[in-house]
Amino acid sequence: MFKVLIIEDEPLARNKLKRLLQELPDPLTVVAELSSVAQTDNWLQSAGQADLIFSDIELTDGNVFQSYQRCPPTCPIIFITAYHDYMLPAFDTYGIAYLLKPYNTDQLQQAWRKFRQLTAAAQPAEQGTLTQLQALLASLAGSQTTFVSRIPIRQQQQIYFLDVNDIVYIQADGSLIMAFDSKGKRHYLPYSSLQAAEAALDPARFFRLNRSELVQSKYIERLERYCKNTLSVFLSSGVQLKTSQSRTSEFNRWLGL
Repeated sequence: MFKVLIIEDEPLARNKLKRLLQELPDPLTVVAELSSVAQTDNWLQSAGQADLIFSDIELTDGNVFQSYQRCPPTCPIIFITAYHDYMLPAFDTYGIAYLLKPYNTDQLQQAWRKFRQLTAAAQPAEQGTLTQLQALLASLAGSQTTFVSRIPIRQQQQIYFLDVNDIVYIQADGSLIMAFDSKGKRHYLPYSSLQAAEAALDPARFFRLNRSELVQSKYIERLERYCKNTLSVFLSSGVQLKTSQSRTSEFNRWLGL
């Protein structure tokens, strides 16, 4: 009996996945259903056991890669998401398959077959964690995700490089993703969404305050309460940003407060 963990914040998507899992040829049980980064943190830190994780990426309170950075999982992951942008980070962590919503039964079964191929030559599934899978995870754990240190910026007839250390904050305006440096200069980044920029940057240094803004920790000068469950974030460049209510608690934890 395979033990499966589901990380998905949309009830309809979660129900669809559970229904399709019942059609797979192997016996399995869903050990937990999580819908947030905070819940994922708690589950991983409590050493929850699963043979495979089915994981969305953008959750109600942030990006699930934050959890996998803080506490690496002990089993492979099949990512199920609506975004193309995370494919490289997914396979740089513990991803063995990447399904784009809306996926179908054939795609899910193909991903499941890939998982089963990893275990086929090892011990019987009933005996617990499989040796071949353990070897795979050990190999994956040995390779750390590489985050960008410089970002190429295309400007008219030239390309220049923006040092990530110089980015104070990043802002999304529709499909335009802009970085602002300590002098207030704006740079148009080559990302299709704020989520894609977030996935490329080290989560120990950058945090998404709300739907449209990322901030780098070293440029945060002070915090003030703006209103209930919202903080004003004052930056060394003189800019003032605000957390969204849904992100404030996670922001405080990120800062160690």
